[in-house]
Formats: sequence, structure tokens, C-alpha cells
Amino acid sequence: MREPAKGAIGRATAVAEGMAAGVRRRQREREPRVLLYARPGEPRILAPGAKGQDRILDLAERMVALVDEADRGARRDRARARRAAQADGRESRRAARAGEQER
Repeated sequence: MREPAKGAIGRATAVAEGMAAGVRRRQREREPRVLLYARPGEPRILAPGAKGQDRILDLAERMVALVDEADRGARRDRARARRAAQADGRESRRAARAGEQER
């Protein structure tokens, strides 16, 4: 086996190896993982490529999409209600001011 290079080339090689290792770690961290709970508090990671992993990931993605869709609708409804309440408040303030001016 060869000895590692010394000097500037050795340092540059070490930096490049460190950066490559960091890139590999970040890629691994982005991969979706499936945690299975047989008993409360005892998770088990389903190995990538294991039987059923793709199906579980697909179902999880669909569940998240459904929640996002429902949340968007609820958010829209809350915004409409807030705008209606603000409009009612403005209208009642205008009516109050008009009543004061008549006096």
C-alpha cells in the first residue's frame, strides 16, 4: 500500500476527501426513511430497498398531500372569515360615526 502524499498535495487530497465524505453524508440524510414501531418507544428503521418500503413511502406521501390539501382549504376559509369580520367591523364603525355626526 502506498504512503499518503505529503506536503501541499497531501493536504489538498485530505480536504477533497473530507468534502466528498460530507457530500455523501448529506445525500444519505436526504433519503426518506421508514420507521416502524412494534411497541411504543421502540422504533426500527426499515432498510432501503426492503420489501414494502416503496409502498409505505408512497402511502405516506399521499397522506401528507391530503393533509396539505385540507390545510389549504381550512386556511382559505379562515382568511375569508377574517376578511368578513374586518369588513363588518369597518361597517359598524362607519355607522357609529354617521350616528355621531347626526347628533
